[in-house]
Amino acid sequence: MRANTPTVEGTSRGTLLVVDGHSLAFRAFFALPVENFSTSSGQATNAVWGFATMLSQVIDAEHPDHLAVAFDVKGGTFRNQMLPQYKGTRDAAPEELLSQLPLIQQMLTALGVTYIEKPGYEGDDVIGTLASMGDQAGYRTLVLSGDRDAFQLINDDITVLYPGHHFKDLKHMTPDAVQEKYHVSPAQYPDLAALRGETADNIPGVPGVGDGFAAKWINQYGGLEQIIEHADEISGKKGEALRENIEQVKLNRSVNALVRDLDLGVSVSDLTFGQVDAGQLDDLFTKLEFGVRTKNRVLKTFNADKPSGDVHESSKLELPHVEDVNDPHVVETWVQNHFPVVQEHLHERHERSSNDIPEFGFEIDSSTRCTDKVKQSWTLYAEGTSKPGEASLSALMIAVHGEAIRIDVFSPDMVQCLQRLFDRYHHSMVVHGYKEHAHLLGSIGVELPEPLFDTKLAGYLAHPDFHADTLEQVAAHFLDLHIEAQAEAATQGTLDFDEPEENDSKNDELILTRTAIVGLLAEYLAGVLDKREQFGLLKSIELPVSQVLHGMEQVGAQVDMARLVQMRDQLAADAAQAQETAWQFAGEQVNLQSPKQLQKILFEDMGLKPTKKTKSGSYTTNAAALQTLRDRSYDNDRACQFLDALLMHREKNKLKQIVQTLIDATNRHDGRIHTTFEQTVAATGRLSSVDPNLQNIPNRDPAGREIRSAFVPGEGFESLLSSDYSQVELRIMADLSGDEALIEAFRSGKDFHKYVASLVYGIPVDDITSDQRSHVKAMSYGLAYGLSTYGLAQQLKIKPKEAESLKNQYFATFGKVHEYLESLVSSAREKGYTETIFGRRRYFPGLKSPNRAVRDAAERAALNAPIQGSAADIMKIAMIRAYDALQEANLGSRLILQIHDELVVEIAPGEEKQATALVKDAMEHAVTMAVPLDVSTGIGSDWQLAAH
Repeated sequence: MRANTPTVEGTSRGTLLVVDGHSLAFRAFFALPVENFSTSSGQATNAVWGFATMLSQVIDAEHPDHLAVAFDVKGGTFRNQMLPQYKGTRDAAPEELLSQLPLIQQMLTALGVTYIEKPGYEGDDVIGTLASMGDQAGYRTLVLSGDRDAFQLINDDITVLYPGHHFKDLKHMTPDAVQEKYHVSPAQYPDLAALRGETADNIPGVPGVGDGFAAKWINQYGGLEQIIEHADEISGKKGEALRENIEQVKLNRSVNALVRDLDLGVSVSDLTFGQVDAGQLDDLFTKLEFGVRTKNRVLKTFNADKPSGDVHESSKLELPHVEDVNDPHVVETWVQNHFPVVQEHLHERHERSSNDIPEFGFEIDSSTRCTDKVKQSWTLYAEGTSKPGEASLSALMIAVHGEAIRIDVFSPDMVQCLQRLFDRYHHSMVVHGYKEHAHLLGSIGVELPEPLFDTKLAGYLAHPDFHADTLEQVAAHFLDLHIEAQAEAATQGTLDFDEPEENDSKNDELILTRTAIVGLLAEYLAGVLDKREQFGLLKSIELPVSQVLHGMEQVGAQVDMARLVQMRDQLAADAAQAQETAWQFAGEQVNLQSPKQLQKILFEDMGLKPTKKTKSGSYTTNAAALQTLRDRSYDNDRACQFLDALLMHREKNKLKQIVQTLIDATNRHDGRIHTTFEQTVAATGRLSSVDPNLQNIPNRDPAGREIRSAFVPGEGFESLLSSDYSQVELRIMADLSGDEALIEAFRSGKDFHKYVASLVYGIPVDDITSDQRSHVKAMSYGLAYGLSTYGLAQQLKIKPKEAESLKNQYFATFGKVHEYLESLVSSAREKGYTETIFGRRRYFPGLKSPNRAVRDAAERAALNAPIQGSAADIMKIAMIRAYDALQEANLGSRLILQIHDELVVEIAPGEEKQATALVKDAMEHAVTMAVPLDVSTGIGSDWQLAAH
């Protein structure tokens, strides 16, 4: 099938671009994450978007005037009759990709581009025919393909555009390029491929013969026919292998030869493009939920002579007019002249304090709107290093209504000027990353108050599963604004020392561009949050907790360096001893990190039954697999001793690496660790920790807990307070489900898990065994975390049928829990999202995916999100309460860490009782539920001793 394009008589000879459609679609699909390119109905769109973008890039770079796209057809081809195993080892294409191929073809039809399929033949044969047609008609012909078989088409007038690691790095494979890489001509390349074979196509070559030897033989004898004629003269193992595989090689040569004379029903003059059906394209892009900028960018490429009326305006980011100002008096005058609208809203100024929060419960005003406020806001954008404890500010930009000033000299007077500015106008300020900006401004002595709007936090609330490393990626995702090339050019420019003025100009333009992006993002995201009634969530939870986290990051946590070094050295010695023991029982000095060597020792030398296979075909040797081997090898003493030592070696090494990370991350100036608390990473709303990751410090085994002993009070403080929630997820599940039996289990005052087990098994609490208690405990938490029946069976090391029976008993006991969990998935399937107590949403397009594995994963996540998200909200509210309570009481004690469900506070002398009471009260009364929150506290001279 092809688009209806008119035949153009007398077309002057130009450039024909022939595209391998499947190759480009695969490339696009695997280059872009499906989770970031899906419609609200669950339709994946990454391959369509990437296909359009990549094809546009090639057209813009090569300027072809004729274009055709070739696709494979379902079913076998003549090659499968010649070689039944042809392409037999290839994995089936993902459903998410297959569902997009018809959409790509619809897009090509709307763009007036001919696409061709030929039953019984591969797309490669269509490509070979089209390239030959272009060559014979006198066109310069380009073949865009990631398949090396296309190299045989290359001549002086046919070039293959072969994608590199990055698609934009297209290699122009000319005769010289083929000769340089393979040492044969394009015409000889099929001979080389026949000898070498093609793993991707399941075509076996001559064993031991790669490109180098194949090229050597071809150059020596002239080609494959001559090599076969002289096969008896070729000595050695490779010659023997050749003689044994001559028939296979001949078959290979027949299979890899492209057909070049198919009847495609078109002539080259039919392959024009640019006759766009705008209505059809509009309908498709609306269905795919592509933005106007994507549509206009595609239209600009495919219909250059007749661009859409708003192509230029919509695709261009308007940059504000900027002045460099480093005189504080000029800054103040500029602000007075440019902030008149902002000044009108000064009566709205309102500082947050603990008095704003009800004594019991926490309410969010979901009716508060921000769109109008954001329209009257101003933008702050700062550049520099925002790493806590090492922050430095290089420049900042202040922009409002198309005008901006840039400041990069921070004298004492400028610092005072900026402090006055932020104190007065922060209620109308927009930033991207308030916490990061607070560190940057803090590096020059300016305290940055809470802004009106943070586009980084707002973007996280809007799409919690989207993760961006750069502001440019955020702009592409939310605004359909693609300026990576501009950003890259500016970044590269700063490294070009030959033209400093031009480089400075590029860097200034980049900062200005980013400032403009923040303004656009604020307007767009304000509309999203208002529509979902989520501005209250940003204003009441995310921004205040961001301020709390900034303080925690700035302060850091004191560590005992001598203790850490001693711990690392001891762990290294323990690991070395475990290695020696493992070697003793292995009988050789095996590399304990090498899966290949471990497989030989375990499955060949020791004769153990292999574990599961990995995708690469080898057997897994991860910790879980090794523990399984250990458990079932009780009658093989040598294997048990080896596995015990191996597991010990891995555990000690892992702990040593954690300790080394802490040592490396300790600030050399103050001896404290300034971790970064990530507020926009975990899709559930939970906080995470990086550089270093303090959440990966083990807390379940004594060796892991020992690491916590290195965290100590800093100078001027006497102890650490550890305060954490008990069973917070289960309490939330009881409250949200309204299950009276589960609520009563909490109110009973007895051992919760024993009490629940007694209900599930129908026996008295005192008769519950430790196994029964642990099984029901795992069941309870498994439900809260969306654990599957199979996952529960694996965790408890019981059969899936037993796990299913336990699950049924549990649901029979707690019927409303079952109803609640079922309602979460059905509601998410209907609405497309789940919600926490406070309105935090998470979207699940995967619930409508054609791929069962994707659907199952989405269902488990939909079960997990409201409970985990509510737990995250409660912890954030607790942090805000605790921080404010300590401040209001004028205590010196301060929050320093938040790990999982735990807060760690550095206690000032004489404040132990008061600080403990304030923090405990703040956590217990973060929210009012049917089941009261339970908080445990402990005080100690280090973090481990503070455990309780």
